[in-house]
Amino acid sequence: MPSLISPGKILRLELENFKSYKGQQTIGPFSDFTAIIGPNGAGKSNLMDAISFVLGVRTGQLRGAQLKDLIYAYDDSEKEQRGRRAYVRLVYGLASGAELSFTRTITSAGASEYRIDGRVVNWDEYNGKLRSLGILVKARNFLVFQGDVESIASKNPKELTALLEQISGSEELKREYEDLEEKKAMAEEKSALVYQKKRTIVMERKQKKEQKEEAEKHLRLQNDLKSLKKDYFLWQLFNIEKDISKMNEDLEGEKSSREDVMLEIQQFADEINEKNKEQAKYLKEIAQRERKIADRTTRLDKSQPELLKLNEEMSRIKSKIKSCRKELDKKKAERKRHGNDIEELHKGIKDLTAKLEDLNEKSRDSSGKLPLLDSQLTEYFQIKEDAGMKTAKLRDEKEVLDRQQHADIEAQRNLEENLQQLSNREQELNEQEAQMRARLKKILDTSNEHKEELSQLKKELRAMQDKHRDARNSYESLKKKIAELENQLRELKAERYETERDAKLSQAVETLKRLFQGVHGRMTDLCRPTQKKYNFAVTVAMGRFMDAVVVDDESTGKECIKYLKEQRLPPQTFIPLQSVRVKPIIERLRTLGGTAKLIFDVIQYPFELLNKYSPKICYFCGLNIHTFDPILEKAVLYAVGNTLVCDDLAEAKVLSWSGERFKVVTVDGILLTKSGTMTGGTSGGMEARSNKWDDKKIEGLKKKKEQLESELEELGSIREMQLKESETSGRISGLEKKIQYGEIEKRSIEDKLSLLKKEKRNIKDEIGRISPELRKLKEAIDKRSKEIRELEKSINEIVDQIFEDFSRSVGVANIREYEENQLKAAQNIAEERLSLSSQLAKLKYQLEYERKRDVESRITKLETSISSLENELKQVQKKETDFKSATEKASDEIDQLKKEVAEWKSKSEECEKEIQELRKQNSAATTRLSKLNRQINSKEAQIEQLISEKREIVEKCELEHIELPIISDPMETESPTMGPVFDFSQLNRSHQGRRTSDRDKLEAEFKQKIDTLVSEIERTAPNLKALDQYAALQQKERDVTEEFEAARKEEKKVADAYNSVKQRRYELFVEAFSHISGNIDKIYKQLTKSNTHPLGGTAYLNLENEDDPFLHGIKYTAMPPTKRFRDMEQLSGGEKTVAALALLFSIHSYRPSPFFILDEVDAALDNLNVAKVAGFIRSKSCEGARSNQDGDEGTGFQSIVISLKDSFYDKAEALVGVYRDSERSCSKTLTFDLTKYRES
Repeated sequence: MPSLISPGKILRLELENFKSYKGQQTIGPFSDFTAIIGPNGAGKSNLMDAISFVLGVRTGQLRGAQLKDLIYAYDDSEKEQRGRRAYVRLVYGLASGAELSFTRTITSAGASEYRIDGRVVNWDEYNGKLRSLGILVKARNFLVFQGDVESIASKNPKELTALLEQISGSEELKREYEDLEEKKAMAEEKSALVYQKKRTIVMERKQKKEQKEEAEKHLRLQNDLKSLKKDYFLWQLFNIEKDISKMNEDLEGEKSSREDVMLEIQQFADEINEKNKEQAKYLKEIAQRERKIADRTTRLDKSQPELLKLNEEMSRIKSKIKSCRKELDKKKAERKRHGNDIEELHKGIKDLTAKLEDLNEKSRDSSGKLPLLDSQLTEYFQIKEDAGMKTAKLRDEKEVLDRQQHADIEAQRNLEENLQQLSNREQELNEQEAQMRARLKKILDTSNEHKEELSQLKKELRAMQDKHRDARNSYESLKKKIAELENQLRELKAERYETERDAKLSQAVETLKRLFQGVHGRMTDLCRPTQKKYNFAVTVAMGRFMDAVVVDDESTGKECIKYLKEQRLPPQTFIPLQSVRVKPIIERLRTLGGTAKLIFDVIQYPFELLNKYSPKICYFCGLNIHTFDPILEKAVLYAVGNTLVCDDLAEAKVLSWSGERFKVVTVDGILLTKSGTMTGGTSGGMEARSNKWDDKKIEGLKKKKEQLESELEELGSIREMQLKESETSGRISGLEKKIQYGEIEKRSIEDKLSLLKKEKRNIKDEIGRISPELRKLKEAIDKRSKEIRELEKSINEIVDQIFEDFSRSVGVANIREYEENQLKAAQNIAEERLSLSSQLAKLKYQLEYERKRDVESRITKLETSISSLENELKQVQKKETDFKSATEKASDEIDQLKKEVAEWKSKSEECEKEIQELRKQNSAATTRLSKLNRQINSKEAQIEQLISEKREIVEKCELEHIELPIISDPMETESPTMGPVFDFSQLNRSHQGRRTSDRDKLEAEFKQKIDTLVSEIERTAPNLKALDQYAALQQKERDVTEEFEAARKEEKKVADAYNSVKQRRYELFVEAFSHISGNIDKIYKQLTKSNTHPLGGTAYLNLENEDDPFLHGIKYTAMPPTKRFRDMEQLSGGEKTVAALALLFSIHSYRPSPFFILDEVDAALDNLNVAKVAGFIRSKSCEGARSNQDGDEGTGFQSIVISLKDSFYDKAEALVGVYRDSERSCSKTLTFDLTKYRES
């Protein structure tokens, strides 16, 4: 056989304890085409595993979980032995003829040890040596295990790509390719981010440049504004200093006037204090007596329930005494009956004793014998003895029966007596039960009646309590309201000061209303402010129209004026509703905000006018606004117009003099007109006029007080309610006690009934027990009587027969009957004696029972109880008497105290009148003082306000960093205020010399200039930080540019590395694919061609993506001869196997290994295809490999094939037979050279 062109081949295999191969075995030599044959389970696949093991295949692919599983073991116990080892040595023959041995050992520790020619090496060196020989362990280009063919046939495109990557070696670059791809993506992303950052900074720099220019312009305008504000603020401070000096002079004069008024008020105050002390003394006395009255009334009220309880207690005790007396009478009658019963028993015993003695005497008298002669007597005894002897046995039997009969009769009599006693007792118990049930029914009925009455009384009590509580609450509430109204009236009267002229005017208006139809009244009567704080503001706003009289038309007004002239009354202003012209309300003034409101909206009708004119109430802007009657609305609107009211002067100035001008009045009476004038301060007349708004309020309060007092009278007497409530409580308490006593008696009766029921049950049980026993005893007595009668008959017959001759001789018909008559008489006497004895014993027993029965103790107990109850009744009656006397005494004391209270109240009222007079005088002085105080306070407030304005201006300058000129030595000037003294010499002289009337004009000029600059500054909208930010952004732009360049360089570097690896991976993959796809069709044709199909089939590989083929799939298509194109899944098993083998042989042809080991690849093939595959392998392995060699198909190779088909292995050069050694329980091999028998 010519040698192979291949570089070498496997010569032999040496094994020791590997899998089923025990001990040391040498398998081989292996020819160019060797077939391994043997029965199933002999160890063929283990031989292939041995070759795979020594060539470095992983344990998991060798059908073992760990290396120790590959060591031979006879059984499980041998597996547990220590020190077990195994090895496989492959001897490889090189083309030069030299041999190279590869050894892989499983050590005792379960690890792998690698050797080359006996030298221990590591895995990398071992694998490198195999790679140098064309053996790729990772790609497994030399092995085809069982099932690999089917696996390859069923691989999808992606799996074929993975297989091709292993064969080509491009898989080794996969990790590096993926890492570089990830780095490339990160570098590109980083570069993009830096570019975006650079672009953003460039745009931001351009924007900041514009902002920088805007900021520079803004700063220039700010400096101009600061200079203008400095002049403005200095001018304001100059005017403030001037105003403060003038006001201080006015203030000193008003303070002097105030001191005089204060001295006058102090004198009135001293006199009032003295009177108050005197009145306090009277009130103290009144309070002490009222406390005493309240205390005694309370005690009196508390005693009423107690008195009712005592009455109930007396009623209960009397009822109990009556009940006890009734029971005592019953017990005494029972005691009398008891004595009579004992006497009757004594008499009965005496009679029975006498009867018993008479019976005994009679028995002795009638005990005579039959008169016989001596001879007859002897014969009689002789015959009687004979008769006795003859009837002895029968007589003995009769005697026994008689004794038993007598005992049973006695027992029967006892049972009958017991049964009678039980029946009597049962009847007695039934009677007692009936009585108790009647009593219980009566108690339950009474208790239900009491409960119903109690429920009704409780409802009444609750109603009384609710009514009393409501009345008390209403009483307290009304008292409190009346007190509040009195306080309000006192306050209003104290503040009210009505002049004689005002009184005349009021009287005149009332007269006009009465005389002329169409007169509505004065404005002060028709409306009033919603809150007291607006009184002064409304007064100022209305001005002269406040006292104007509202009339329907001009004619009514003229008639009124004529009447006033005739009566020489003060003149009045009249507002005719028909002809007066008013301007409508400007609605937007209601939405100005702040504290600003229309004066019209803070005016409302009093309640009595609301009822008269029926206005509608609505809510607007949070105010409670009364929509006036259209007629009266005109008058109010005419008086106040669209005048505004606000809380402070600053807000009023803004409203009146800023932009559109309005007439504004503050709550303290400062009026600002549209023309720019401001009127302030107060006068006595103005103060008095503002108080007129309260006149109608006082009248309303008086009417309300009268109404509340009438409601208080309607409530009735609280004390009477308390008395009724106490009486009902007492009745409830009595009923509750009755119900309680009834419940106790009910429980007692129920307990007794339970005991009676138990006793009756026991009696019934006893009767039930005795009755059967008695019945049984009667039956036994009757039966025994019959037996006795039969015995007597037998005895009598014998005796009669024996005494027959003797009876005849003595002249007696029958001697036995004669004796029996005598005996019967004796027996009758005996029975009568027994009956009398029994009755006597019974009477004695009954007498003994009656004597022992205790009758006296219950009577004694009842008498004691009655005595105790009578004592208790006396005590309760005594308490009642004490309570009644205490109540009468308390009532007398209350009446006396009420008289004293009336006297002290009279004195207090006189004192109150004097105090009121003094207070009236004091009120007038106080009004003057308050007027002066308000004027002083107003001046001081104005000064304080001016100082505050000055301070605000200074603070505003500090906040805005405006430096005002200050005099270094303030002593040189006389400044009216504390603080820094400003140098007004720097102020423009034209500004200093201006008149007060020109201030507004000059201030408007200042404000206009400031507003112009401010609006221009506001339009600039600068970013002052842009000056510094612009330089920073320029530096930042330079840094980002450098960073961007570095990122681009890094990106290019990574991209170059990535492209290089990608190109190498592509070249390796495409090189392998090109070779395999070029050979697969030729190999498939060789495997499928036949005489009938000389061209064979067609097979080819297609890439799904030619740019990145290793990332996508490879489509493998095989078309057997005479068949059209089909998917691999639709081919038959044999067709798939042939296609898979074609692919395997094509893959092997690329970088072929020197040998090819196949395990049962022919399993799914028929004989024809087996022969084709065997022929192909032979052509590659044997002599034909040289002549058929093609550069594209590669060199030949050594083939080691495991097969069970003779049509396959008969074409091999050598056979290795594997068999099972049953004696040693291991696998053995035989080698057979077939070249000697090959046909030439």
